[in-house]
Amino acid sequence: MLCRTASDLFWMGRAVERAESMARLLDLSRRLAALPGSRSAQAGHTVWALPLLATGSIPPGIAGEDMKPAEMLWRCVLDRENPSSVLACVQLARDAARNQRSVVPAEVVAPLQLMLSKMRSLKRQHLVNGGLGHVISEIMAFSDAFRGVTFATMLRSEPWHFLRLGTFLERADGSVRMWTTQADPEFSLVRDGPDSPHAAFHRVAMLESASALMPLRRLHGEPNRKGVTDMLLRRPDFPRSASYCLIEAQKALSSLQVNPSEPTSRLVGKALAGVSYLEPKEDAESMFAFGAARQFDIYAAEAAVDERFFVAKTPLRRAA
Repeated sequence: MLCRTASDLFWMGRAVERAESMARLLDLSRRLAALPGSRSAQAGHTVWALPLLATGSIPPGIAGEDMKPAEMLWRCVLDRENPSSVLACVQLARDAARNQRSVVPAEVVAPLQLMLSKMRSLKRQHLVNGGLGHVISEIMAFSDAFRGVTFATMLRSEPWHFLRLGTFLERADGSVRMWTTQADPEFSLVRDGPDSPHAAFHRVAMLESASALMPLRRLHGEPNRKGVTDMLLRRPDFPRSASYCLIEAQKALSSLQVNPSEPTSRLVGKALAGVSYLEPKEDAESMFAFGAARQFDIYAAEAAVDERFFVAKTPLRRAA
């Protein structure tokens, strides 16, 4: 299999998953913006900057600057220069699928082309005055349709395994970034302490945005810090936990005949051990450092996949 084909399939999976991760972060910001404490200008800027901070799209400290929410929403959704924006991700996924028409079924290209057309037709005004919720729903429905059609139409051959590998590495990264928002020092709502009402609301909003609130309540009752860590990082049976995603990434590597002793497999295993067994401390500073370390582990695994399989580098990258 050509390394360019492998790279396109890998990044097609990553790009669609990254678009959905941005939509989930925007959904978190939308829920948090409803809090009374978020209605001041300073707190409102910080809330809407959260998706950009979480994805490394703006440097720390910019959340307090005079930056309008509409501008931040545009950067999250429609900014072609931001590699984590929804438009940039959908564009990359469509281009990758079109480049590999010999292995990607037409049924897979169709939802990518349709979503790209929708994103190109969006204007800034569509993201404000109640329109953001509709845009988020459209992105989520698109990612669901993409996963469904790939599952139903693609051969379980090397292209499929590269697609799955990219999907699950990106989703693991997104889940860790979502978990880390509860301890982000830039985020004003968590400064009152992890047991404050604002922090408790943040946990509920975060779990709802990650589709994890109902499963957690069935398992643990009301959400607390331990339950959030369990659902977003550790549970091997919850499809959006980092642990589940890295286990699936290991399975994809095995299907691609990567020896468990190779650096790529070992780095994925290291990332899996970090999210599954290491224990974050209680204070926000230690939690944030724990999340940053887990992101670096996943980034190292992604870099090892690049070095192991690909020659041509895709320019779409974001801060680790």
